[in-house]
Formats: sequence, structure tokens, C-alpha cells
Amino acid sequence: MAQRNASLSTQVVFTVAEVVGEDPEELPPLERTISSEALNNLFREDTPLLGAYLVFPYCDVWMMVHSDRTVDVFTEYAATTAVDDVPTDSGGHPTDDRMVVLHAENGRHAFADDDELETLHEIAEEADDATDAWEGTLDYAEQR
Repeated sequence: MAQRNASLSTQVVFTVAEVVGEDPEELPPLERTISSEALNNLFREDTPLLGAYLVFPYCDVWMMVHSDRTVDVFTEYAATTAVDDVPTDSGGHPTDDRMVVLHAENGRHAFADDDELETLHEIAEEADDATDAWEGTLDYAEQR
């Protein structure tokens, strides 16, 4: 399993590898689902956002990354968004299509459009700290 001091995106990859029984290097790039850089910038160790979390698909499982940098893996998605928001294959199973679900006290927001995901990446990248990234992301979510 990934070391606690590893980047958050590295923790995600190693956690999934352990759950699915694969070598981390054999997994598809995390970038197919979510920007590693944006994920690392959103939940920084120096500015925890109590109660905030992010949900996204990766390697046929669902990841829930908490603001305290803990990582949960779900093999079935049943946590944070309406079924209609979840990208699925023809059999109705979640896919690794790019999607991000943000949850905060003001509601849940799903992003699947490439332009929206790029905007989220830019917001997190340009933020001064995790609080700024989170607030910018929520402002964007509420305005769209």
C-alpha cells in the first residue's frame, strides 16, 4: 500500500491496485478519470476541509477521497449521486469514463463534460490552498 506521505493520487492508485489485486504499474493512468494534479491540489495536507469528499470511478471501482486524505474504494456505487449521473456501460455497470462528483454541505455536483473537468482542473491548479480550491470549485458548480 502507498505510504501516507505519498501524493494523494499515488495513494489512490496503490489503494485500487491492492483492492483489485493488480500491480499499480499495470493499472490504466489515473488521468483517464481525473487530473492527478487537481486531486493533489484540492485536498492538501496543510489545509483540511472537514467533511468534504470527492467521488469518481477508476478501474471499475468507485473512489471516495476525503478531505483528510483517506481513500475509500467501493465495488458498487451507492454513495453520493443520482443513478442518472453515473456513467455506465450498456450493461448498466459504472465505467471509467471521466467523471467527478463533489459533495459539500450545499449539495452534490456531478461533472462529466471534458470542458467542465478542465475548468475544475484549472480552478484547483490556480488556487492558493485547498480551501481556495474547494471554494472556487463550489462557486463554479453552483453557477453552471
